[in-house]
Amino acid sequence: MNAATRQAVRFCHNRGHTPIAIYNGFDGLLDDNVSELSWLRVDTWTTRGGSEFGTNRTLPSIDIGQIAAAFQRHKFDAMLVIGGFEAFNSVMLMEENRANYPAFQIPMIHLPATLSNNVPMTDFSLGSDTSLNALVEACDAIKQSASASRNRVFVVETQGGMSGYIATLGALAVSLLPFSFLSFLPVQYTQCETRTDDRSELYLSTHLKMVSHSNFYRKM
Repeated sequence: MNAATRQAVRFCHNRGHTPIAIYNGFDGLLDDNVSELSWLRVDTWTTRGGSEFGTNRTLPSIDIGQIAAAFQRHKFDAMLVIGGFEAFNSVMLMEENRANYPAFQIPMIHLPATLSNNVPMTDFSLGSDTSLNALVEACDAIKQSASASRNRVFVVETQGGMSGYIATLGALAVSLLPFSFLSFLPVQYTQCETRTDDRSELYLSTHLKMVSHSNFYRKM
C-alpha cells in the first residue's frame, strides 16, 4: 500500500496536482486529520509494508453528511482509495449519494489492496501474491517437521475474508488441494475427533469448522 501511495503522490506532483493524505480512514477525515504530501515525504516508502496513513474498517455511512462536508471543506477534486472490501463499499456508498451531496460528484478510484483478494470485479489485489508466497514458505517449513511425524495431523489456518482465495490457492501451491476444505461456521476445536486405521494414520473430523477463515489440511 505504501508503494502504491508513493506512486500516486509522485504522479500527482508530475501532473501539477496537490496530493492530500487522509490519516486513519474516514475517522481521520472527520477529525480533519489530513495533510499535504511532498515529493520527498514518500521517498522511502517503496520497501515499507502496510500503510503509513493507518487503516480501519469505518465506512462513510458513519456520518455521510459530515463526510461530504469534509470533502467540501478540504476542496477535494478527486479521490483515490487504497484498500480492500471496505474501501470498495466506501466508494460505492459515496457514488450512490452523489445526488444528495454534490461534494461526492468528483472522480473516485478504488485501488484494491487486500491479501484476502476478495474485492468484487478484481482478479488480483495488492498483497495477495505476497501473502501466498509467505504461506508457501510457512507450509514448506511445516512439512519438514511433518515428514518425520506419525499419528499427527497438521492444520494450517489462514485469513480469508469470506472468499477462501488464500486457502485454495495456497493448498494448490503446496500440493494439498485434494485435502483442502473451506468453512465459515463458528470454531469449535473441542469437537475435533480423530481416529486411526490399521496403518495408524491420523484423520481430522469433518466437523472442524472455522469462522470467517479458510483452512486446509492434509492427512499425514
